Amino acid sequence: MSMLEVRDLVIRYAGQGLFGGRPAPTVNGISLRVQTGTTLGVVGESGSGKSTLLRAILGLVPVESGAITLDGRDWLSLPRRDRHEARRAIGVVAQNPFLSLSPRLTVAEILAEPLLARGDRPGPALRDRTAMLLLRCGMPPDFLPRRARELSGGQAQRVAIARSLALDPKLLILDEPTSALDISVQAQILNLLADLKEASNLSMLFVTHNLKVVAHVSDNLVVMRQGKILESGPTSRVIDAPECDYTLKLLSHGLGRKARQM
Repeated sequence: MSMLEVRDLVIRYAGQGLFGGRPAPTVNGISLRVQTGTTLGVVGESGSGKSTLLRAILGLVPVESGAITLDGRDWLSLPRRDRHEARRAIGVVAQNPFLSLSPRLTVAEILAEPLLARGDRPGPALRDRTAMLLLRCGMPPDFLPRRARELSGGQAQRVAIARSLALDPKLLILDEPTSALDISVQAQILNLLADLKEASNLSMLFVTHNLKVVAHVSDNLVVMRQGKILESGPTSRVIDAPECDYTLKLLSHGLGRKARQM
């Protein structure tokens, strides 16, 4: 069963000026599928359309044509109020945790924010829930009184992941979640994501330019360039036997033999 399906998606930003002409689509006929309980990696260089694709899935940019289905529901046709409710089924983890976490709030307040917005009441149950979220991401409750600025990069990203899980999402969208971290910390975060997926049958859409990361975490892989999909398939097949010259180029720049065997 598909948790997320994108079909023939076209996104085109408005041109500038009266005589600028019609711009080329930023996303041009993209189709992809995230099966329940699996991770789909989307890889491509800057300007490939990855971020625009994510923004469309999150309902942040208008879609010219195509379809997006989330957990069997037609995402694009939902009324705004219903889409806001359905949006709780998606957790989002951004690239830089220090930009996504308020430095003014404690970790406890950061984790409580989505729960309070849902209507949960302050009290012992809420405190227990935030502590459980933190433990689930490998951090003790001792960190709850701390502020984001007191955390290391890896700790801050664990808090960001914990917050994304607060409303028990079915789909986790990860936008370059390890690119701002040291190599050793990257491995820890990738292992955490793998454990979370296995424990909760989470579906994940993992966007990155780093093929080594994709090889480590993704079941299936999509290679994008200039708004189009050039290649897709099981990650092991795409990496070990790429069919596209562009994929070969990415492999030669970002993935050596040792990484392919991870």
